[in-house]
Amino acid sequence: MRKKIKVLGNNTGLGNQIQFIPIIELLKTKYDVFSDSNVFYELGILGPAAPAKKADINITVFGYDVKKFWNEKIRNSGKFFGFKYRVKGVHTGFGYDKSIRFDENKNEIDNNIEAFRYFFNDHSSEITYNINKNREINSNKLVVGISPKKEKTLPISLWKRLIENFEEMGFTVYTVDHDIGYGNYVSTPSLSGLKDFLKDAAYYVGTDSGVMHLADILNIPLLIMFGSTSIVKNGPYNAKSKVISRELSCSPCYDWGRVNCPYEFRCMNFNEEYILNNFKELCQSQ
Repeated sequence: MRKKIKVLGNNTGLGNQIQFIPIIELLKTKYDVFSDSNVFYELGILGPAAPAKKADINITVFGYDVKKFWNEKIRNSGKFFGFKYRVKGVHTGFGYDKSIRFDENKNEIDNNIEAFRYFFNDHSSEITYNINKNREINSNKLVVGISPKKEKTLPISLWKRLIENFEEMGFTVYTVDHDIGYGNYVSTPSLSGLKDFLKDAAYYVGTDSGVMHLADILNIPLLIMFGSTSIVKNGPYNAKSKVISRELSCSPCYDWGRVNCPYEFRCMNFNEEYILNNFKELCQSQ
């Protein structure tokens, strides 16, 4: 009888859960896998969320709340694997049967892969980051992801000028995630609807966000502007993509939580021409 594995991801970031999907795909080949989060269900990875279901092994997604971890630990008798959490700046794996420290100098997906290999002593399974392998491409469709978070978005005036330029280049431009009252905003009430809308896009332009990670795992070429968050840790995994930064001395500053910026997030105030030139380079490289 196959062991049961519960992936604890509820209330972690959308991006954190998406970046855990390659591990789930591997686990499914050997175990009965379910989760407390409906994100994986909406993306077609697992069945409906089963928060009350018991498991032999419980694995926490990076960013899982430490209080929720202890609540789960008290309710469940199975083993617990996960990344060490931080208490007053100190990493600890107290309460876990197996734990590993998150390496801030590696991409989150690489951290997940390393954790999987350590937890299950599996150093040979091949891991892929793509749930849209045979995608059909609408060559004129450009999706712009606008984050509602001020530490992860561009000034609205800059977004508007970029959209105008993309349209002049011949693209049909759609915006998702946050409506700025300009352009063709597409509201997708469900994550599955957003996935279906994104999957045939020729390109995606945006900033660090959960939607960016969804576009990444859908194998869409991305141009992503980074400022407060780390390119190394949070950058797209898709080799087709391109990331840019203003490379200010104060960034990245986003460390496991929101920041109060004394500089009004100047790291996100990019030069319009710089973005457009990098987008053209992205197009030429495909």
